[in-house]
Amino acid sequence: MYVLSKSSLEKMKNVHPKLVDVIKTAIENSSYDFRITAGARTAEEQNYLYQQGRTRAGQRVTNCDGYKAKSNHQIKSDGFGHAVDIFPCGVYENGVYRKFTTDEGYDDKKLKSIANHILAIAKSKNANVEWGGNWKMHDTPHFELK
Repeated sequence: MYVLSKSSLEKMKNVHPKLVDVIKTAIENSSYDFRITAGARTAEEQNYLYQQGRTRAGQRVTNCDGYKAKSNHQIKSDGFGHAVDIFPCGVYENGVYRKFTTDEGYDDKKLKSIANHILAIAKSKNANVEWGGNWKMHDTPHFELK
């Protein structure tokens, strides 16, 4: 029903093919439309996020500084990042597409529904994918290949 946008595909350019395959399959029959907001990151990009809630305004979003503690978004020895972040962006209701507000997109219920679907697809493909919503830090938009 849904397809990934050109922008989402571009953001997954340096992401491990196994995770890309899971995400591409999952979008096809997901309950909600979603887009990729982040794929592979440089150490500098990761550190910029790390500074949020520390030296920059905002809520802390990561404990990985990109240097001492690396994120799975960063390129590993196999040449790929192993993580993506998503954002639920809409849904078809009675045949009409309804775009979500930002608050609706970060709704835990929607993210959990998408996560259960992505994890089921991953399991069917023998891909070991973990959802950040199951972590103590509770990073619901995050999925990573383990």
